[in-house]
Amino acid sequence: MKAKNRRRFSRLNIQWAVRLDFGAVEYKRFIHNISLGGLYIEGEFQQVLNGDVCTVNLKQSGFFTEEAIRAVGAISRVDEQGMAVEFLSMKLDSFFFLQTALYYKAIDPMLLGKEFIDNNIFEVEGDLIFFQADNVHVQTIKQMRNYLSRLK
Repeated sequence: MKAKNRRRFSRLNIQWAVRLDFGAVEYKRFIHNISLGGLYIEGEFQQVLNGDVCTVNLKQSGFFTEEAIRAVGAISRVDEQGMAVEFLSMKLDSFFFLQTALYYKAIDPMLLGKEFIDNNIFEVEGDLIFFQADNVHVQTIKQMRNYLSRLK
């Protein structure tokens, strides 16, 4: 029997550079795929557990000096091939950049638009957007102001 797909958003295979900062350790890799709700990074990661929180800095190319997208994320899955990071919060301009980039790259942009409407998991407060993550409650995310201040 096939397992049910629990993903809220379609994933796109895009090779962007990513820097994950867990405070004590930092990883620089390339993402394997991305959606409006998170991303998957292939590779080996030491001492990373489900629920660990990190800052996520994405670049469209390894040659850019500034990050195109900055977010706070939580590890939602670790397996033999890599790990999945679920977005918790990001600045609105980062979210709009991500949304536009995904629409541009998508085979079916209308499906992405429908998923955005059908999966109303976003809450906006000022210039930040909060995601209703599976592993972390929105109120907990809002209480992590010191982590969110890294987005500025």
